[in-house]
Amino acid sequence: MKKMLLMKCMFVSAGVFLSFSFFISLAVAENAGKGWSGDVFAGYNLTSGNTDRSSANLSAQAVKQFEKAVFSLKGNMFYSETNKKMDTQKWDGLAKYALDFGEAGKWFSFYQVLLDHDYFADINYRITPAAGIGYHISRSENWTWDVDAGLGYRITRYRVNKAQDDEVLTAIAHTFMKRKIFTKAFLSEDFTAYPGLKSGSAVVCRSETAFVNPLNGNLDLEFKYIVDYNSEPADDKTTTDKQFIAGIKYKF
Repeated sequence: MKKMLLMKCMFVSAGVFLSFSFFISLAVAENAGKGWSGDVFAGYNLTSGNTDRSSANLSAQAVKQFEKAVFSLKGNMFYSETNKKMDTQKWDGLAKYALDFGEAGKWFSFYQVLLDHDYFADINYRITPAAGIGYHISRSENWTWDVDAGLGYRITRYRVNKAQDDEVLTAIAHTFMKRKIFTKAFLSEDFTAYPGLKSGSAVVCRSETAFVNPLNGNLDLEFKYIVDYNSEPADDKTTTDKQFIAGIKYKF
């Protein structure tokens, strides 16, 4: 219990530090910041005939760039029906603050909070605050590659099987790669793993592969393949959930 309390206090402190750092950055970098940027993605698929199926995905992100730091907010929602009966309902949100340091700003520290919900995986909510360090392997216009790792504390509350509610210290390993493959198109991979550090606890992973092809000034055509994995799902649930989504992204 004391260890649990200590970890909770540590991540509350990290959250306070994150907020403090963010507002300090606002004050110091008021003139150096590049302002907000972001995008909104919407995808929809409808199948009719022997089986009527519809699915919709809405994603958005907003990024505040400072001289040596980045604050980002990301969110995803996915919903689907088969024969007018809901069979998928899930969403997630991520707030992350990263601060560059070291020679040429190649290293960075990060502080983040991930919140997600998956109705049919029986997850009422799962919240994972985390902190750690990372390294910018490449930051060119044609090739971006970041890696980072740290520690977090995962709190899971189940919708039906409340007896399985869980709290566990977890590691975090993350990489993001984005490569220009044609004149204007990009291919990216965003992968995160959260292995629990207690014997028998779950390893939770998420992979999002995206192909983006610009259509005109602010509009992109985007295809996404998303894989969610949980090594210890709730009773009668599968370990892996896959989605393929096509849609339009608006950049601002």
